[in-house]
Amino acid sequence: MARKVIQVSFSESEYAFLEKQAADEGTTIALHIKNKVLEDTAYKKWFEELVTRVSGLKEGTAFTVKMVLATDWPNIERGVRLALGRGFYKYVKAGKLKSVYETQKDSANVQWYRVGGEN
Repeated sequence: MARKVIQVSFSESEYAFLEKQAADEGTTIALHIKNKVLEDTAYKKWFEELVTRVSGLKEGTAFTVKMVLATDWPNIERGVRLALGRGFYKYVKAGKLKSVYETQKDSANVQWYRVGGEN
């Protein structure tokens, strides 16, 4: 399916407002706007599922987004998978998921995370 792009311009103050809202949510500006406009997206559904599953991981567990959504991963649209990776990284960096830290990227450029410990 072809993806459609919409271009929108914002003033400096509008952009700063959106930037703050997105940062407060631990997401990107684009995803923040999309989530406000579209109520029930595949991204929202899978992001909530991802956060729920990660919240249930044991202390010391190392994981990737793909590992957490393992059996469902092939059924998630590629664009949604990419957005989940970016969105989850920003969410973790913003401290929205307590005791979860990004660690390193592997040779395939996949971001790894760890539950517990110090960052």
